[in-house]
Amino acid sequence: MSGKLQLLLGTALALLPGSVLAQDAPATSPIETSTEGGLEEIIVTAQRREESLQRAAVSVTAISGEGLLTRGVTTAQQLTQVAPALQVSPAAGPYTVFTIRSVSNFGGNAFSDPAIAVNFSGEYLATPTAVHGLFYDLERIEVLKGPQGTLYGRNATGGAINILPQRARIGERSGSLNLEAGNYKRLAVSGAVNLPVGETSALRAAYQIVQRDGYFSDGTEDESGKAARLSFRFQPSDTLTVDIVGDYTHQGGRGGGATVRKRCGSGTCFIGDPWTSLSDQPAAYAPLVPQSRTQFIDSDYYGLLANIDVVTPVGTLTLIPAYRRSDIRYNSTQAGFQILEHQKPEQLSMEARLASPTGQPLSWVVGGYYLKTDVTARSNTESAAARTYSDQLIDTSGKTAAAFGQLTFAITPAFRLTGGLRYTWERKTSDSERFTVRNVPGPDPIIPVIPVGPPTFIVDQSLTFDAVTWRAGVEFDAGPSSLVYANVGTGFKAGGFFLGPPGANSYKPERVTAYTIGTKNRFLDNRLQINAEAFFLKYRDQQLGYVKLVPPAVVLVTENIGQVETKGVEVEAEMLITPTTRLGLQAQWLDADVKELVYNTIAPPAPSSQCKITGTLVDCSGLRALRSPEWVWSANIEQRFPLASGDQIVASLFSRYESARELDIGYIPETREGSSTRTDAVLTYEFRDLRLSVSAFVNNIEDSVVISNATPNPSYSANGVVAATLRAPRTFGIRLSSKF
Repeated sequence: MSGKLQLLLGTALALLPGSVLAQDAPATSPIETSTEGGLEEIIVTAQRREESLQRAAVSVTAISGEGLLTRGVTTAQQLTQVAPALQVSPAAGPYTVFTIRSVSNFGGNAFSDPAIAVNFSGEYLATPTAVHGLFYDLERIEVLKGPQGTLYGRNATGGAINILPQRARIGERSGSLNLEAGNYKRLAVSGAVNLPVGETSALRAAYQIVQRDGYFSDGTEDESGKAARLSFRFQPSDTLTVDIVGDYTHQGGRGGGATVRKRCGSGTCFIGDPWTSLSDQPAAYAPLVPQSRTQFIDSDYYGLLANIDVVTPVGTLTLIPAYRRSDIRYNSTQAGFQILEHQKPEQLSMEARLASPTGQPLSWVVGGYYLKTDVTARSNTESAAARTYSDQLIDTSGKTAAAFGQLTFAITPAFRLTGGLRYTWERKTSDSERFTVRNVPGPDPIIPVIPVGPPTFIVDQSLTFDAVTWRAGVEFDAGPSSLVYANVGTGFKAGGFFLGPPGANSYKPERVTAYTIGTKNRFLDNRLQINAEAFFLKYRDQQLGYVKLVPPAVVLVTENIGQVETKGVEVEAEMLITPTTRLGLQAQWLDADVKELVYNTIAPPAPSSQCKITGTLVDCSGLRALRSPEWVWSANIEQRFPLASGDQIVASLFSRYESARELDIGYIPETREGSSTRTDAVLTYEFRDLRLSVSAFVNNIEDSVVISNATPNPSYSANGVVAATLRAPRTFGIRLSSKF
């Protein structure tokens, strides 16, 4: 066992009841919630009811809206820097890859379900393209780690991300304004206005406008968007609260970009500047054919939901009817080949929950969930090696219904048992076609949009899935501010389709079983918080995507080819060293082993692959799981300098270290990212009387070049070319924030 792991495990064990820091107290004492002179209390809804973060017997990280504003978070990808257990990577066009504890929606199938359930204001977002334009005027974000098979969404094998916006506040007239300017011509404006409407209701309007030039040489990897949200709260009595939220987002600009990573002697390298885009590569190194310079994103997202809480004698009834649709257009070469797509996803959902009153020996939540989805799309995809294109006409729909319940019984005031059960039924239907056509290369190739000849494949069928998922747990108040818990739970992600021949065009569900034991603690008069958790996951029938010859065509298939076991330890600590000095430390150790990963591909990786290759058969069993760095360390320090005028200066420093990780099932050197460190700094002057602050910030001080995604070219075996997307380079700027 390494010295670092011994230190991490030792820290976790030291936190168990009886440690020298623990405070003696009767077993019946509740966990303290007082924050006077100490760390603040954080309220979360991770278990579908309000409770202190320190009382929630689940693994959850919470980031406040103020914390997100300080870090300048405006996109999902930036969550990687503020939540150590989470990795968020951009994929082609508007798609996003989320990974938590080795579980990821890394399927290569744009119409597969996400493995991480993203929820906005209680509404499950059914498609991975729907997370844009949501990161402004937020109350907090919660990151739940491990399968959430009882209370969340329809598919949550890896975890859940809860995005919780600020709600309208009755009786309050207030507002905020945030202005930001930085390098790469970045300009960002956001704010909100809260207005009372009579004595029982209020209206809140929030908005965000972001514009930034691209990081890559052709202007790609830019940011261009605008978003608005209108919230209305009606509370005619103490027993009825109605929140209605409508939102709109437009995403524009060039979209994501990529560069070339290539074999260079015995190692790997970029060709020239890492930020030289695919379309600007020298002809000798370009991926076989010229890449288009007309990449774009032109997408609109609309949402409307209500959250209705009714307090009854038997408990609180919560109803969440919601509707969301998108109109997505993009042309992307981010994966190393062109994709031109027009997609229209739509979803309608309803969730109903009844939660027992608090303060009783038996507490429970029961409910039902319904979701209807429809996706129509036209997707033209280039096969760079043969200069052919597939023209896909997509028409899929789905229906999901679920019933769930979770109860907690207090055997004593300090010792509780929890059990949860969920039954999920799902039906997916596809009426889709794939055509293959040829095109003559030009100076700026554009994928043809008119199919020629009969379809190569037709997928006109339905599939039905059902599953029972469950959770069991025990929790114990080991002291006035110490909680110890253990859980075992399961997660389920439904199967689906891809555009292949009959009998070979679908894949099965994947499942996860997770075991956890953890402890949450406050010490030193509420000035030190240390939470630790050890976990073990069994990941079965993992859905992965790769290129395969399925006569008569080469197909990007999705198949259940992965079996993974992951064990690890995570520690999060916060300490108020003095009233003006705050220190934070988060660490995660992962031992993620691929127990089985065998596939047959038309494009086997090079002999430099870590996998065993026999002809077109690839065996990667025994290797490290994808997107699973062994170590992630994150630290932050905040120092406040009070001034005689009542103003104050706040200096903050944030740093994150990640060890090496694998990014593609080929396990080749070009898709392996080495260890990296990124440090951000913020210096703020706060004017007390003006309710105004001015901040200067620098992100990625080291200017580290970090690969977030790597996709081998279809002819990698011949040219050794990999398309690589990168995390942001060094950025800096000034931010002005005002509250009124």
